[in-house]
Amino acid sequence: MNYQTDVATEANDIVLSRFFDAPRPLVFMAWVDPVMLAEWWGPAGFTATVDIDVREGGEMSLVMHSPEGENYPIGGHFGEIVPNESLVMIMDASRHSAGWHEAVKAGFVEAGGRPEDYNADPIRTLITFADEGAGTRVIVRQTFTMATMRDAHIKLGSGVGWSGSFNKLDAVLERAGG
Repeated sequence: MNYQTDVATEANDIVLSRFFDAPRPLVFMAWVDPVMLAEWWGPAGFTATVDIDVREGGEMSLVMHSPEGENYPIGGHFGEIVPNESLVMIMDASRHSAGWHEAVKAGFVEAGGRPEDYNADPIRTLITFADEGAGTRVIVRQTFTMATMRDAHIKLGSGVGWSGSFNKLDAVLERAGG
């Protein structure tokens, strides 16, 4: 079953909230098990290659592969990890294609940013997991260096992309017995 992903903004953050009809340990596992993560990471139609070392300071490499054959690499590392409660991912999309950066930069300027201030700084992403009835509420909080960068990512479809990923996560959890 697909649930709605709520998308909000707060300060320099995009805040996404989604209910999953699965127990919290299983939902957390889907974020830290490389096989499970590869099954759902990326918007609808995308596949992913995942190489992660899930420990504080451990490196991560996620590559989203579009249906058209374009790759979107995300590097970075893990911050604080509290099993079944929270996970911090510092995500670096600086190796995305020049076209992707131009699209984000256009949204950045449209949101009021100056072209010379555009950056591809890593995005701190805090994921929290909370019991909600028999399921789990996941909240993803992505913190950008400035609100104009946040707005550029929203304009490019960040909420739609996460929602597509979460729809795929629903299917992964269902197959896993959640």
